[in-house]
Amino acid sequence: MKNINLFIKDNIGAVSTKVSVAPKIPNKKLNNAVKAFNCEDNLNSILAIYDNTSFGSAKEGLVFTGEKIIYKPSSSEPTELHFNDFESVEYIENVTVSEKGKEKREEYIEIALSSGKTVTLKDLLSCNYKKLADILKEAFSDFDEFEEENQIVTLAEMSEELKIAYVKVIINMTFADDGKVDEKELAEILSLMTRLDLSTDSRFKLREYTISEAEQELLEQLLDTIDKEAGSHNKSIKISLVKDLISTFISANEGSYKDFSYKDFEFLTANQSLFGVSDEEIEFVVKTIMFDFGMLDKDFTDAAFIKGIKELTANAGAVGVPLAAVYLSGSVIGMSAAGMTSGLAALGLGGVLGFSSMATGIGVAVLLGVGAYKGVRHFTGANELDKTKRRVLMLNEMIKQIQATISLLVGDINYITIKLNEAFYIFSLQDAQIKNLESSRITQDEHINKLELSRRTESAKTKKLMYMMSQLTGAGEVLNKKYDTIQNRELRANCPEVLDESKLKSLTSEPVKKQYYTIVLKYYEEQIVQEETKNGETQNVKQLRRKQGIPTKELEKLASIFEVIGYFKAADVLKGAASDMTDKAKRKITGFFSK
Repeated sequence: MKNINLFIKDNIGAVSTKVSVAPKIPNKKLNNAVKAFNCEDNLNSILAIYDNTSFGSAKEGLVFTGEKIIYKPSSSEPTELHFNDFESVEYIENVTVSEKGKEKREEYIEIALSSGKTVTLKDLLSCNYKKLADILKEAFSDFDEFEEENQIVTLAEMSEELKIAYVKVIINMTFADDGKVDEKELAEILSLMTRLDLSTDSRFKLREYTISEAEQELLEQLLDTIDKEAGSHNKSIKISLVKDLISTFISANEGSYKDFSYKDFEFLTANQSLFGVSDEEIEFVVKTIMFDFGMLDKDFTDAAFIKGIKELTANAGAVGVPLAAVYLSGSVIGMSAAGMTSGLAALGLGGVLGFSSMATGIGVAVLLGVGAYKGVRHFTGANELDKTKRRVLMLNEMIKQIQATISLLVGDINYITIKLNEAFYIFSLQDAQIKNLESSRITQDEHINKLELSRRTESAKTKKLMYMMSQLTGAGEVLNKKYDTIQNRELRANCPEVLDESKLKSLTSEPVKKQYYTIVLKYYEEQIVQEETKNGETQNVKQLRRKQGIPTKELEKLASIFEVIGYFKAADVLKGAASDMTDKAKRKITGFFSK
């Protein structure tokens, strides 16, 4: 029998247009309903809300979980109706005719409970009572277990069996194109394993799974495991899986994400029906991947990020795919789901994914702090950093995730090294035993044959471990390059693209800081660019622009200099500007009296 939570989510939306199903329940409705229905303890397990108000407040109607429905009519206290207490559900339709011959039709549902009490569900706006009665009948009569499931959960929090099967599907895909898992593909798989917070034993099982195509499990079997473990999250997991398949394919094949067409992705198109996703759903997933990769572009500002997230949210609604589903395993560019949520919170969009709506308040506070004193910040040039400041938070999350993956990879290498040492030791003991038996001239053929067989087994194990070591070393190099690239982007965001030389000069006027002026200028070159005037005309302007291809280590030093001199700090800039104006004033006065 299907999971009760999944059954309700799959069917309850057909009862009325006034039903919102998790995880697409608007925060406002969820907050209002939780308070009005007195169900704070059930917040994370709410499957759906029937909003029976005219203006969408969701303070009246029905709340559904895997254990019960909560009914709150107008001006009444909420009533909890547990499925395991149901005795019967009856759909009733009364048709009466008035003296004037006018027909009046009345519909309602009567639920008889084991306590002997009967509860009537009535006055529900735009309700298909017959459909609702059928769903409630099937819920209590066809299911033996009624358990609530957390609806605000990431893939990392799900069962180990599910996560292993999930990663194995990705590994199957990497074998499909050329019969092996190369270092780039392994780097992506290791990053995914880190985001999913797999145990040490699970990681080792999956590393062994990447060695031989012959040991592959059938895709149908892996998806069956996911179906059994997924519960009511099944559809979201399949959407997330398609996202990770596509992103791994793009990253490992070094193709431009802008040129990608999923129609050219043979593994996905050949198995699309098994994944149970439509063309429209895949196209939406591709849009989110394009958005994620686009975030790394240097001209991708906070404004572009917020606009993009809002557009994705609107598209998600149109396609019927919750945005949370796409980010169930985190972002394709390396952030965990938790990191993605905290990053969105910093942009004032904490409730977008549904994983942590409480973070929204913190996000708003961050925005207020960042947006304060805009006039002063514009005057000082601090606005330049504002454009990417919150995006830098996301890049920092990526850096943390790559560091975590590299750290786990080092642990994996150490683990395999220990296994190799053990294998070499056993191998050498067996070799010595065989030589001793052969030299003793005693016919112990059976004993020697057993030792030979055991030695061959250990030899095969050793080769397997050495191959795994080679794989991990190659993946480590890929991850290190990725780390350097992301760190380079993050540091560039902290070094102005266009240098204000006069501001730099005023900030380095003190003797101890003068050396910084010369150092900074080495990383900038004069360029002529076209700028639009207030009249709408274009004119050529000389600018000092940051040089391309500055190594990460040097960028780190350059960013530190800008931090030390306070290039983006309003107080330091104003102080430097004031000092500069004072010097100019002194020169003017001196010049006046010298005349």
